[in-house]
Amino acid sequence: MEHLMKTFVFALAMIVVAGCHKDNNFCPGANPDQSCAEIDAKVANGCSSNATCTAPKAVCDLAGSKTCVQCVAPDDTSACTATSPICGGDHTCRGCTAHTDCPLSDVCLPDGSCADSSVVAYVAPSGTGTACSKSSPCGILDNALQTNKPFVKIAAGLVKDTKTTTIDGKVVSIFADLGAKLDRDGDGAILEVKSANANVSIYDLEITGASGSAGADGVLLTPNGGVPKLSLTRVKVDANQGNGITSSGGTLTVTQSTISGNTGGGIVISGAATVFVIAENFIYRNGNTSSAAAGGISAVPSGASKLEFNTIVDNQANSGAASAGGVFCDQGAFVAGGNLIFRNTGGSTGSAQTFGNCTYGNSFVNA
Repeated sequence: MEHLMKTFVFALAMIVVAGCHKDNNFCPGANPDQSCAEIDAKVANGCSSNATCTAPKAVCDLAGSKTCVQCVAPDDTSACTATSPICGGDHTCRGCTAHTDCPLSDVCLPDGSCADSSVVAYVAPSGTGTACSKSSPCGILDNALQTNKPFVKIAAGLVKDTKTTTIDGKVVSIFADLGAKLDRDGDGAILEVKSANANVSIYDLEITGASGSAGADGVLLTPNGGVPKLSLTRVKVDANQGNGITSSGGTLTVTQSTISGNTGGGIVISGAATVFVIAENFIYRNGNTSSAAAGGISAVPSGASKLEFNTIVDNQANSGAASAGGVFCDQGAFVAGGNLIFRNTGGSTGSAQTFGNCTYGNSFVNA
């Protein structure tokens, strides 16, 4: 009887095994959650060399999964190019997210690609070079701009010129390492962008320390008969004795930046000649008790201007001025939504936070 029972069990097992492959059920001896189809697929997708793989997974991961992947760092990353130059831990190509991802140029561009060092002018506080190359950087920003290269990279530390750095009619993107600062010796503005064809983008730089009883602004945007463009992203404009940013025309974009401790005011946009986007910034502790202008932001919006998702706090203005410590905005059809505007002081009675004809939608506005 025992012999018959063993024979029956063995026969039943053989039926289950046969049924496994026929019906795509679970395989004996394998992980109980793994089907025959999964096991067969792994065998089919296995590789022994790059020759057995095809694009977009043209590399064989010989040291790991023995499967075809997009790239294997650091040995085979040939598929990682253009806006996806980095081979990630999952063996897929991705864009750069930091300058350190791009060791050849030390410049990660906003689109995720790494710049070629031949089109980058380099600046460092200790630089003495004139070619502004990676191995021999210039010591001041103006020298780098004169190379007319499309990209400039500023190393960490304080870079100073003896005059205002003027970008007149150039198209350039300026990148900075963490801790990079731009200042100038003597009184006056630190940086001015002007002329019709100027299109300047600045990333991660701190612009600080402008001094003087007049014109001691951190950044100037001046039309000079044209419509210059200036974009500041993750930039700090702080501790300037004049305004942080002054614009009298053109297109101004300030995002993810910090505007703080500027004695004259944070951002001052005069007239209605500037189209601006001011979004996702921290604007605090700007202005003074004798200023007739708003401490945080003063603007007359025009065109497709936006003022949204900013934190505007602890700014101040003259308590008798027809303005506000927080925001002066004078355009009846303009809505500045999603802002936090609070704890600002000065301005007309009852108007310490905002003044003018703009409305503020779902913003939080409170003393």
